[in-house]
Amino acid sequence: MGKIKDTLIGLWPVIKTYVPKPGLILTVVIAFLIGLFWSYAIDPVVFYDSDPRTLGQSWQDEWVRLVADRYDYANSKSVITDEFRQGIIDSLDKVDHPLEIVNRLGLTQLTDLATQAEATAPPTPAEPSLFVQIRPWIVGTIVVALVFVIGSLLFGFYINPLLIDPIRKRIRGAQGTDAAGAGKIQDIQQARQIRDQLAKDASAAPASDLGPPVVRHVSIYTPGRAYDDSFSIEDASKDDEFLGECGAVISETIGAGQPEKVTAIEVWLFDKEDFVRTLTTVFVSEHAFNDPATRSKLAAKGELVLVKPGAVATLETNTLRLQARVVDMAYGTGPLPPNSYFDKMTLEIQAWRKTPAAGTVAAPAAVPVAAVPAYAPPPAVSAPTYAPPQQAAAPVYSPPPQQAAPSPFAAPPPRPAPSFNPSPAPVPQRQPPVQPLPPAKQTDDDIFGGSGDFTPVN
Repeated sequence: MGKIKDTLIGLWPVIKTYVPKPGLILTVVIAFLIGLFWSYAIDPVVFYDSDPRTLGQSWQDEWVRLVADRYDYANSKSVITDEFRQGIIDSLDKVDHPLEIVNRLGLTQLTDLATQAEATAPPTPAEPSLFVQIRPWIVGTIVVALVFVIGSLLFGFYINPLLIDPIRKRIRGAQGTDAAGAGKIQDIQQARQIRDQLAKDASAAPASDLGPPVVRHVSIYTPGRAYDDSFSIEDASKDDEFLGECGAVISETIGAGQPEKVTAIEVWLFDKEDFVRTLTTVFVSEHAFNDPATRSKLAAKGELVLVKPGAVATLETNTLRLQARVVDMAYGTGPLPPNSYFDKMTLEIQAWRKTPAAGTVAAPAAVPVAAVPAYAPPPAVSAPTYAPPQQAAAPVYSPPPQQAAPSPFAAPPPRPAPSFNPSPAPVPQRQPPVQPLPPAKQTDDDIFGGSGDFTPVN
């Protein structure tokens, strides 16, 4: 049940377009009840050739009296036969409780025949209850309402777009195409007239803080038009310098079918100095502005502005300011909620060029990069050649000089005063003398250029 409920909630925005209004459903139900009342009370149905059992009790009594008169007439003529008696029994069998009627009317001549008819008569149906009597009114009302709603949905989803619309377009033929082209030409001419009139009104109005606008455009929306206006922003005072672009486009529709029911129009601004982003604002209808779901969806596109004559939306960058104003508008009327889509809208779009703010630091000019020197490989190094070490001369031993023995009676020499030396001087170490190689190893005896000893062992 949860999935079905979620599915119905998700499809409701599409389905509700084709669901009849409650007032229309109530009208159909009242018409149905009036028809029932007319058929049951004012002009009931007349039955022909039906059994007397369907008649009221008084008419059933009259039927039995006629049968008794017939029996008395035959009895007076003495023409009563078995076949005639069986016919009388069959006639009495067509009423409810023939024996009770015969006894109540005092027709004793038919007592035996009524007793036989009572044995073969079908059971008398019970008196219908109050619920059974009003059941056609309740069930019929519910069935008519459901059939009307389902029929409206099928008509909106399948019959109208698949059958009626193609036939309508085929009947229109070239006339519709010519009318569409004439409508476009009329829109262009009307936009030009409105733009000229707005320019005159703007010249009489007080100037903006940025002076006269760089460009002024008029965008007109009408149903059935592929509405996507785009205008360039160029500064005519500086040789038509391109500054950016602006325009208006359909942002959101409501319902289905053609032409589209536009409920929001988006105005956008592109600044060539700020090419990373495009600023947008949305003009929305009264229904979309008050609908939480539609409002949250459109809020992601930009600031929402309720459409009414004179409503203004402003977009601003570091170098441009755009102002869109609603000159004229009208809502469409139809099966959708009131004030939910536009039948016409005229927008005046103006753009100004802003002067750079004081203290703005210009971007530094690019510094050329010095040329990188070409790569030169290092000079080749020749392989060193091996030179055997030279034989050092053997040191010659010389005995130390003889010193005279000190006299035992001579006074010792005075000692020098000690001096503080925090770090004693390093004692030089003697390098061990280089031992000469044996004569047999003074030449390189490794034929492979290594350090192996290939001297034969004696």
